[in-house]
Amino acid sequence: MKTIAIFDQPIPGQSLTGEPKNNPWEQPAEMSSVEDVTKFYIDSMANEDVIDDLAACCQAGLSLKPIVDTIVSAGNMNGIHSVDAGMLVKPIIHEFLKQAITSMGVEVSDDGRDYQKEAEDRELQRFQAIVGGYIKDNPDDGSDPGKRMLSELVDDQPEEEDTPEEKPMGLMAKG
Repeated sequence: MKTIAIFDQPIPGQSLTGEPKNNPWEQPAEMSSVEDVTKFYIDSMANEDVIDDLAACCQAGLSLKPIVDTIVSAGNMNGIHSVDAGMLVKPIIHEFLKQAITSMGVEVSDDGRDYQKEAEDRELQRFQAIVGGYIKDNPDDGSDPGKRMLSELVDDQPEEEDTPEEKPMGLMAKG
């Protein structure tokens, strides 16, 4: 188990005691135009070894968005470009890497979300809310097979269990 040395951490305000403009991100950026930043990233990533490594990450299940965010953040921290130039270049880098990795036959997940499933879930929730309100206003008397079917659909859905609220603990807990 890794132990944390409590005295090896910076003290509060330590960053304010150093020389100003001592860090790369405190200096003016090396590249200011979006075209230069784009060319820099495309040139540095248009390498077969780099694309192979990124394809291996995507095969392992990592989404492409955090990879691009990390690459651009590192460029910003190293003083290569400004934050705004990095934000403007992210979609270009993302699309370049997506095309390069897809051309290798690797499936790429953009950000790890399944938008189709999310849309279907929202549609189902809307339908259940509408049907639930209709069934509540017009109870099923057994004569209409359509109402019976709708009430069965609403009843078949598992209801969320109420979890008991945990009591706050600690010195500042009330009660």
